[in-house]
Amino acid sequence: MTNTEMLEDAKIEEWSARADEVAEMIRESDVAAQFWQARGKMSRHARAIELFEMLKQKTNNIKVLESHYGLEHPRLVQAKAELTQIEDELSQIPVAFQYQCAQSELNMVVQEVVQRLMQRLRPVLPIEPGPRQGCGHGPDGQGCTCGESH
Repeated sequence: MTNTEMLEDAKIEEWSARADEVAEMIRESDVAAQFWQARGKMSRHARAIELFEMLKQKTNNIKVLESHYGLEHPRLVQAKAELTQIEDELSQIPVAFQYQCAQSELNMVVQEVVQRLMQRLRPVLPIEPGPRQGCGHGPDGQGCTCGESH
């Protein structure tokens, strides 16, 4: 191993250690504690769990239907109506609503850290957002082809 390779390995280890520190801060945060508390409550509510599984399946089904048939197809309209019914029922279950809020807050914290890192690096490095961070107008509904900064 050359000196340059050893220096690069040392830098990567330092960056990894700092990333671990940030991850630990998030794990120990009140937001994470609220998420785990809400998830625990959710795990004891069979109907809410069933509805969340249905929600995932229906959402995936809608994505497939959109890619194959377009936005106005009757099967897609029906699937969206069914999704709305599931969401409505979930909104009536307090632990499900609490879980959704806690999960959303935790996701926002993680996304904020990633976005901050991207904002700091983008002016000095040619970094582009990944396909899930784009506007969704790219190939297969992913990525970004609109040219706007997201």
